[in-house]
Amino acid sequence: MSSLEEQFSLMQQQLAAIQAQLGNASSATPMQSAEDTAPTPLHSFGTRPHYDWSPSATLTEFMELDVPLHTSKPLSDTDRKSIIEAYPPMAHVDYKAPTTIPTAERAMNKGQKLEDNSLKHLQYLLSAVFRPLDILTHEMFTYDSGNPNLERYSTMLRDIRHLLIHVCSSMTHQRNNIALRAINPGFSLTTDQATNYTLPLDEFQSTLIQQTAARKATREATGTRRQHRRFTPGAPRNPNSFSTASDQPFFRSGPPSQQGGFSNNNNN
Repeated sequence: MSSLEEQFSLMQQQLAAIQAQLGNASSATPMQSAEDTAPTPLHSFGTRPHYDWSPSATLTEFMELDVPLHTSKPLSDTDRKSIIEAYPPMAHVDYKAPTTIPTAERAMNKGQKLEDNSLKHLQYLLSAVFRPLDILTHEMFTYDSGNPNLERYSTMLRDIRHLLIHVCSSMTHQRNNIALRAINPGFSLTTDQATNYTLPLDEFQSTLIQQTAARKATREATGTRRQHRRFTPGAPRNPNSFSTASDQPFFRSGPPSQQGGFSNNNNN
């Protein structure tokens, strides 16, 4: 065996010994440090304490990040349609805003109908955001499966989707409250629902029944307490068996000297 082969064989033995030592060390110390078990940060910006960040000029220009979020001019119907049609819808996703409950819609006044229709239109506009968002996620999973940052980017996209769904659900919750107030201004909904109607019809009816019964019980209890305060202990409960001060005539008969509240005038 040549000296070169001997050196190569020795290096292989040393490498095997090092691997064995590393394996023994990992099995002997199963506990990992907090740094090893900490999740990978989603982005390069810190979150604690709070940090603001400034985009580069190139990113600002490409993404139009200098456009105001709430006061910018809305897209024209043509521009909006061209963006939406560039991203086909995902199967089995209902992008249509939920329908107003017919019973509540018939009871709505003009202002409530306008408010409900405005929220419904905003839900329709917001649903289009999911089309490019979901296609972007699909493209990343399909063509960037080997990207080491895929998990981080996908998590951020999922967070975006959760926040958008929260806005859609909040609008539905507001529409449910409008429907209930159309029946009674004091009614309101305390639970969120996700349905084809803004609220399932049976849930809507049961909510009306519960809150109507609660209000009736409150009125009856309030009326009983008021009636109880009118009656004094030991007094007859028949309202016709006693008279109040309001039943007395306003002007009293007889001279003032015979009426209470006046002193006798002896100077006459």
